[in-house]
Amino acid sequence: MGERTDSTAPSRELLLANHAFPGEYIVKAFGPETASFRAAVIACAHGVVGEARVTVAARSSRHGRRVCVTLALQAETVDEVLQVYAEISGVTDLMLIL
Repeated sequence: MGERTDSTAPSRELLLANHAFPGEYIVKAFGPETASFRAAVIACAHGVVGEARVTVAARSSRHGRRVCVTLALQAETVDEVLQVYAEISGVTDLMLIL
């Protein structure tokens, strides 16, 4: 399992001060470039807000060993964002979540 450098969500207060809900919120999850990591991250977001409210993009590192999975969430509430962070934080091999 990879060593995590940060896996916590911003505070509720910070989110509410800087984002309007409902609205788009971007979450980035970094980990190994494997199909299982990508699928797990995407499944977390789909499980919280549903497939229709998530747009996914991924970018591999130059050498192809790591990936950044970017999730554009159409979040209705701050609680949805916090729940997505909590779910993704439990993904095996997660290195960083922003």
